[in-house]
Amino acid sequence: MSSWTVGLALAALVATASAAYLWLVRRPEKELDAGLRALANLRWREIATIIGQAMQQRGLRDVAMHADSGSDPTSSQLLMTDGDSRWLLSCKHGMAYRLGVAAVDELAAGMELTGARAGILLTEGRAGREALSAAAERGIEIIDGRRLWPLLKPFLPQETTTGIAARTIAEAKRQMTVAVAGSIALGLAVAVLLPRLAQEEPAPATTATQAAPPPAATATPAQPALPEQPAQDPVTGKAIEDNPDAATEARYQAEIARALNNVPGITRAYWLTRATLVVERTATDKIIWPFICGELERYPSLRTVRVQLNPRPGTDEPVRWRQCRTM
Repeated sequence: MSSWTVGLALAALVATASAAYLWLVRRPEKELDAGLRALANLRWREIATIIGQAMQQRGLRDVAMHADSGSDPTSSQLLMTDGDSRWLLSCKHGMAYRLGVAAVDELAAGMELTGARAGILLTEGRAGREALSAAAERGIEIIDGRRLWPLLKPFLPQETTTGIAARTIAEAKRQMTVAVAGSIALGLAVAVLLPRLAQEEPAPATTATQAAPPPAATATPAQPALPEQPAQDPVTGKAIEDNPDAATEARYQAEIARALNNVPGITRAYWLTRATLVVERTATDKIIWPFICGELERYPSLRTVRVQLNPRPGTDEPVRWRQCRTM
């Protein structure tokens, strides 16, 4: 194979990989960042209207809207209903937010005051793992920047979303042009240098050693299999209960959410109801499903719960519901 063929193949490979990364990964990230900045620049009344429209798609309608009485004017709440019960929505308006347990406690206290059954915490910023764990234990859904932009994007003015998309596409094309030029330069360098490296003669071998044959494997008697130990509760150290009480099962659910939030390819796992586990992901079902079932199978009372697999960002996949086991 000639050096020019190698150089051309290398240039094509690097250019393809770079273009795919810039278009499929970096472009959506740039659009997300620009979209969140556009949301953060809106006034509270504007963002509250957009959130209300988005929540209507989830079956909620507005009951009341009021600004938070605290000192932070960017933190406000919406009281909504699904017809049977109340939902309290708290919005930490701004990209600088890094939500912690305090924000979850604040929303939980507001739910008690307003008689809300469920709560949703929204922000253009980010939520820490501690906040996600605390929210899962209290039945609160957190929607931070990575989920907030896809949720609210359809309700923004078309000129805003079109402008953001046009700018991110233009920047991606410019970066792809630079990447392709760099790949061509790399291919030319390899094509020129490869013949020179091939002309260098290797040093002659001075000695030759003969490898000794490997020792014959000795058969060892099979060891008897140890009986499988029941899974243990990480908090109490006792065996996991088959029929736990409500408090113990809630703690089991929190442990499952905490473990799945540390799995690569899963960005967020939380309990929407006592029988529905929601999983936000960047990996395919085939990759993360064994981890999900591995955690649920440890808890007999939760093996048959429904798992809601939300679509990966930037794809048009449908929401999927699966079960590790059926009754």
